[in-house]
Amino acid sequence: MLDGLQIDRVAIELPFWPYEIYWYGIIIVVGIALGTWWAIRELNRRRLGEKAIDEFYNGLILVVFAGYFFARFTYVVLDMISGAQYSGIADVLNFRAGGVNILGGFIGAVLVAWIYVRWRRLKFWHYADVAGMTILLAQGIGRWGNFINQELYGPPTTASWGILIDAAYRIPTFADMTLYPPETRFHPTFLYESVVLLVGFFLFALLNNKYRDTWKTGTLFGLFLVWWGGHRTWIEFFRPDQTTVGDTFLTYSMIAAFLIMLTGFYVLLMLYDKLPEQLSSKKRRPVKPKPRRS
Repeated sequence: MLDGLQIDRVAIELPFWPYEIYWYGIIIVVGIALGTWWAIRELNRRRLGEKAIDEFYNGLILVVFAGYFFARFTYVVLDMISGAQYSGIADVLNFRAGGVNILGGFIGAVLVAWIYVRWRRLKFWHYADVAGMTILLAQGIGRWGNFINQELYGPPTTASWGILIDAAYRIPTFADMTLYPPETRFHPTFLYESVVLLVGFFLFALLNNKYRDTWKTGTLFGLFLVWWGGHRTWIEFFRPDQTTVGDTFLTYSMIAAFLIMLTGFYVLLMLYDKLPEQLSSKKRRPVKPKPRRS
């Protein structure tokens, strides 16, 4: 189905620049730009004022860089658990070598964003709402960079939509060309993720337009956590490249994604006062018994 889309990883080579510019980076930037465009439109529709827009741009720069740093750091830690070795800090921070974990990046970015919002005394849930939607759109588009890089694929499949992977880009599990000859097709995990993420974005965008004035602020973020965490928990079953917990089928990313999904349910229940009393931080006042009539 996708055999005709054979694109070289390198998009641009400049004579005055020592590094090639890859399609992956271009696609990621396009995804972030479109996500940012939607976020600004949404903040304007919420009538938060120009100051809120300026704060969003400032925070975006900080969060994107922090998120990428944490994504690389998480990947390196998990890679070392799998037995990989790094020669030094330069090797660890070699972002151009590839290898990031978006779940670790997200957790780190949320922490940095929370600190920034508290420091600037901003309305956290408004920014959380648009940030979640930005991630759905940006990652849904960005996954096509993984397709060009011939990465983020699953186990072999006989399905017609399976993709071919060149020998140079096979993970060790599928490197044996005798067991897995060149015509072997693999699950296009990047495609599964891209479709689910983009469907989530457009679904929540439609619902947000309809219920913006009735939903509590933060609802969109809670829905994002449930959708994003839930889909990533499922997609981990198609990720043989992920580090597992011991000899189990569980991966660290699967556990993190499942906890993110649970956090989303917690946020939604909290916003609408549906939490069980044991989980609620609000102290309920004891009901005074009515005086008996004599």
